[in-house]
Amino acid sequence: MLTAKTTSFLAWLGRRRERRVLEKAEEHMKYVVETVRALRDAVYAFCRGDEEGVRRGFGEVFNAEARADEVKRGIIRELASQPFHPIDREEVTRLVLTADDIASNAKGAGARLTFACFKVEDEEVASGLMKVADSLVEIAEEAFKAVRLLVEDPKEALKVADRVEEMEEDIDSVRRGLLRRLICMGDALGAARLVCLKDVVDCMENVADRCEDTSDLVRSLAILSA
Repeated sequence: MLTAKTTSFLAWLGRRRERRVLEKAEEHMKYVVETVRALRDAVYAFCRGDEEGVRRGFGEVFNAEARADEVKRGIIRELASQPFHPIDREEVTRLVLTADDIASNAKGAGARLTFACFKVEDEEVASGLMKVADSLVEIAEEAFKAVRLLVEDPKEALKVADRVEEMEEDIDSVRRGLLRRLICMGDALGAARLVCLKDVVDCMENVADRCEDTSDLVRSLAILSA
């Protein structure tokens, strides 16, 4: 029969395990943010016609994404091998996998930039790409902050998650304007370049969307830990 003291100890053990896994999720998110920062470098290089800079930026995206993958696999192994409440296990797994999609989409955008062997001559398109790239770094850093606050201050994590949602809406507005400009330039760009740039923009949009999805999962975990 479990005494009150034993029950309290078991509850404490559960919280300690959860805290350790969330700290690893924070480490994972750190590398995810690195992929988005490296993508920004690649986008800036692309907009100034620096092919070597694009390749270098993508190399940094690739390396950061690989490090994020390694941490992710460690978290999944721990969740599979240690006793956790099923709800906690499912929520943390979804958090990590969703955050990992941020890095995957940053990698996808970076890879497509390496295929685009041309310089963006239109200043409005170049400005739009760089603005979205800057905003992606900001939203990824804010999502990282939300994950970090899950351990430190769950109530504050909820507020940060709300800001992430607002930032995603702003990015979506810029993206729509960028797509309108690309469509207007369709004939001048040519089909191949238009499709390539649209794919880049779509991947960048997915980065923002996954940041918002990550913040939604932060909300769920913050409520569970309240």
